[in-house]
Amino acid sequence: MDGFQAYGAGKAGGAFDPLTFIRQPQTVVRILCWIFSIVILGCVANEGYVNRPEEVEEYCIFNRNQNACNYAVAMGTLCFLCSAALLALDVYFPQISGVKDRKKAVMADIGVSGETLWSCHSRKDS
Repeated sequence: MDGFQAYGAGKAGGAFDPLTFIRQPQTVVRILCWIFSIVILGCVANEGYVNRPEEVEEYCIFNRNQNACNYAVAMGTLCFLCSAALLALDVYFPQISGVKDRKKAVMADIGVSGETLWSCHSRKDS
Protein backbone atom coordinates (compact mmCIF):
# COMPACT_ATOMS: atom_id res chain seq x y z
CA MET A 1 0.00 0.00 0.00
CA ASP A 2 3.03 2.31 -0.12
CA GLY A 3 2.36 3.34 -3.74
CA PHE A 4 -1.39 3.90 -3.21
CA GLN A 5 -2.50 7.51 -3.55
CA ALA A 6 -6.20 8.30 -3.41
CA TYR A 7 -7.45 10.43 -6.32
CA GLY A 8 -3.89 11.15 -7.43
CA ALA A 9 -3.01 13.06 -4.25
CA GLY A 10 0.64 12.02 -4.58
CA LYS A 11 0.94 14.14 -7.73
CA ALA A 12 -0.49 17.28 -6.12
CA GLY A 13 1.47 20.50 -6.08
CA GLY A 14 3.24 20.13 -9.40
CA ALA A 15 3.82 23.01 -11.78
CA PHE A 16 1.00 23.81 -14.23
CA ASP A 17 1.91 23.02 -17.83
CA PRO A 18 -0.63 24.58 -20.25
CA LEU A 19 0.50 22.47 -23.21
CA THR A 20 0.03 19.21 -21.34
CA PHE A 21 -3.28 20.45 -19.97
CA ILE A 22 -4.66 21.33 -23.43
CA ARG A 23 -3.66 17.91 -24.80
CA GLN A 24 -5.63 15.97 -22.20
CA PRO A 25 -8.75 14.30 -23.65
CA GLN A 26 -11.10 15.60 -20.94
CA THR A 27 -9.87 19.14 -21.55
CA VAL A 28 -10.52 18.88 -25.29
CA VAL A 29 -14.02 17.50 -24.65
CA ARG A 30 -14.83 20.18 -22.08
CA ILE A 31 -13.68 22.94 -24.45
CA LEU A 32 -15.79 21.44 -27.26
CA CYS A 33 -18.82 21.22 -24.95
CA TRP A 34 -18.27 24.82 -23.93
CA ILE A 35 -18.10 25.96 -27.57
CA PHE A 36 -21.19 23.91 -28.53
CA SER A 37 -23.14 25.37 -25.61
CA ILE A 38 -22.31 28.87 -26.87
CA VAL A 39 -23.49 27.89 -30.36
CA ILE A 40 -26.74 26.39 -29.07
CA LEU A 41 -27.45 29.31 -26.79
CA GLY A 42 -26.62 31.85 -29.50
CA CYS A 43 -28.73 30.15 -32.16
CA VAL A 44 -31.81 29.77 -30.00
CA ALA A 45 -31.53 33.19 -28.38
CA ASN A 46 -31.02 34.98 -31.73
CA GLU A 47 -33.08 33.00 -34.22
CA GLY A 48 -35.32 30.83 -32.06
CA TYR A 49 -38.04 33.44 -31.78
CA VAL A 50 -39.67 34.90 -34.89
CA ASN A 51 -42.86 36.68 -35.73
CA ARG A 52 -44.94 36.96 -38.83
CA PRO A 53 -45.83 40.36 -40.26
CA GLU A 54 -49.49 39.89 -39.33
CA GLU A 55 -48.70 38.89 -35.73
CA VAL A 56 -47.52 41.15 -32.93
CA GLU A 57 -46.04 38.55 -30.57
CA GLU A 58 -42.95 36.50 -31.26
CA TYR A 59 -43.24 32.74 -31.17
CA CYS A 60 -40.79 29.88 -30.89
CA ILE A 61 -39.77 28.25 -34.16
CA PHE A 62 -39.96 24.82 -32.53
CA ASN A 63 -43.60 24.01 -33.31
CA ARG A 64 -44.67 27.34 -31.78
CA ASN A 65 -43.97 25.84 -28.37
CA GLN A 66 -42.58 28.44 -25.98
CA ASN A 67 -41.41 25.72 -23.58
CA ALA A 68 -39.16 24.22 -26.27
CA CYS A 69 -37.25 27.49 -26.67
CA ASN A 70 -37.14 28.02 -22.91
CA TYR A 71 -35.74 24.50 -22.49
CA ALA A 72 -33.08 25.09 -25.16
CA VAL A 73 -32.01 28.39 -23.61
CA ALA A 74 -31.91 26.84 -20.12
CA MET A 75 -29.87 23.84 -21.29
CA GLY A 76 -27.48 26.05 -23.26
CA THR A 77 -26.93 28.27 -20.23
CA LEU A 78 -26.54 25.32 -17.87
CA CYS A 79 -24.08 23.59 -20.22
CA PHE A 80 -22.08 26.79 -20.60
CA LEU A 81 -21.79 27.29 -16.84
CA CYS A 82 -21.04 23.62 -16.06
CA SER A 83 -18.42 23.33 -18.79
CA ALA A 84 -16.70 26.52 -17.63
CA ALA A 85 -16.80 25.42 -13.98
CA LEU A 86 -15.46 21.94 -14.71
CA LEU A 87 -12.75 23.36 -16.95
CA ALA A 88 -11.70 25.67 -14.10
CA LEU A 89 -11.77 22.69 -11.73
CA ASP A 90 -9.49 20.77 -14.10
CA VAL A 91 -7.01 23.66 -14.01
CA TYR A 92 -7.15 23.86 -10.21
CA PHE A 93 -7.26 20.08 -9.54
CA PRO A 94 -3.48 19.39 -9.56
CA GLN A 95 -3.04 22.01 -6.82
CA ILE A 96 -5.52 20.31 -4.44
CA SER A 97 -3.49 18.28 -1.96
CA GLY A 98 -6.18 17.08 0.45
CA VAL A 99 -7.71 13.69 -0.31
CA LYS A 100 -11.13 14.79 0.93
CA ASP A 101 -11.10 17.87 -1.27
CA ARG A 102 -9.99 15.81 -4.28
CA LYS A 103 -12.76 13.32 -3.57
CA LYS A 104 -15.33 16.14 -3.52
CA ALA A 105 -14.03 17.46 -6.84
CA VAL A 106 -14.13 14.02 -8.48
CA MET A 107 -17.60 13.29 -7.10
CA ALA A 108 -18.87 16.66 -8.35
CA ASP A 109 -17.51 15.88 -11.81
CA ILE A 110 -19.11 12.43 -11.80
CA GLY A 111 -22.37 13.87 -10.49
CA VAL A 112 -22.61 16.53 -13.19
CA SER A 113 -21.65 14.05 -15.91
CA GLY A 114 -24.09 11.44 -14.62
CA GLU A 115 -26.90 13.97 -14.36
CA THR A 116 -26.24 15.08 -17.93
CA LEU A 117 -26.43 11.52 -19.22
CA TRP A 118 -29.55 10.85 -17.15
CA SER A 119 -31.31 13.96 -18.44
CA CYS A 120 -30.47 13.11 -22.06
CA HIS A 121 -31.82 9.58 -21.79
CA SER A 122 -34.85 10.26 -19.61
CA ARG A 123 -36.49 12.80 -21.92
CA LYS A 124 -39.47 11.23 -23.68
CA ASP A 125 -41.39 12.67 -26.58
CA SER A 126 -44.92 13.59 -25.69
